[in-house]
Amino acid sequence: MSEPTLYEAMYILDPSLPEDEAAELMASFEEVVREAGGEVVGTRDFRTRRLAYVIDGHTHGAYKLLYFHAEVEGVETLRNEMAIRQPVIRSRVFVANPQAIVGGPSEEGEEAAEAEEAAAAEERAEAMAAEAEEAPEAEEAPEAEEAPEAEETVEAEAAAESAGPEEQQAPEEGE
Repeated sequence: MSEPTLYEAMYILDPSLPEDEAAELMASFEEVVREAGGEVVGTRDFRTRRLAYVIDGHTHGAYKLLYFHAEVEGVETLRNEMAIRQPVIRSRVFVANPQAIVGGPSEEGEEAAEAEEAAAAEERAEAMAAEAEEAPEAEEAPEAEEAPEAEETVEAEAAAESAGPEEQQAPEEGE
């Protein structure tokens, strides 16, 4: 018998589901894998995020990831279990790339990531504020320059029209 394949199950839970019920649901999925002869490698909670599009009336979902070794029968059992559970908005199971496994961050790593994210957000806000301050000046300057040019063009055209017929007649008289 060959070695079980490493799989990655990504599923999205209803965000209104209480945390304790979500934890029970995650544990039940792990138990389904174990009962089917598989081995759970790890889980990851990606927290609640905005969905790219509305799914069954939901705009947000709690993203979860489950890595496990199993045979095909175990995968099918897990897929069926996820399909019949009401709080599961969407689920997919893939063959995982062992080099791309997303590990859970340590508490220090998580705090550092949050601090880095906050600093990046603050930097973006400052950049946007600076752009907002520069933008009105840039918009006002061309408007002030364009208005006289338009008036000058109209005046030049009017002068050309009035001078044009006289200049044309003058050469005819000279001939």
